[in-house]
Amino acid sequence: MKIILLKDTAKLGKRGEVKEVADGYAINVLIKKGNALQATPGELAKWKAKEDSKTHKQELVSNLFVQLADTLHSSTLLITGKKYDAKGQLFAQIKDVDVADSIFTVTKLSVDPKQITLPTPIKSVGKHFFTLKQGTKSETFSIEVK
Repeated sequence: MKIILLKDTAKLGKRGEVKEVADGYAINVLIKKGNALQATPGELAKWKAKEDSKTHKQELVSNLFVQLADTLHSSTLLITGKKYDAKGQLFAQIKDVDVADSIFTVTKLSVDPKQITLPTPIKSVGKHFFTLKQGTKSETFSIEVK
């Protein structure tokens, strides 16, 4: 019987592969546990469409990240309105949410604060750096606090 693996299975294959296995093993073990589906023409078409949709979505997100990176490199990110003392020390540190808000004001694209990494806490006025990550890609940008 031909099956489509829904999960990585030891000694059999990886998720998405079509394999030929014994009928009993397929019905009583793999399909029953939810590790596989019977590879009918309809199921194969659904699976292919689903995989194509995932790859298309990943490509769109990747292209959007590249556009965002280009925009951020060509523009100046600025955080203003924070209170600081005479030495330039901020009363409240700048967090990743503040950086995400600054990115939104410049690009009109929302960024999840979890994608932003600050190497050191921003506690003073001046130019600082942060890293923006999307999947396996990451870029470093500068932000100025006034």
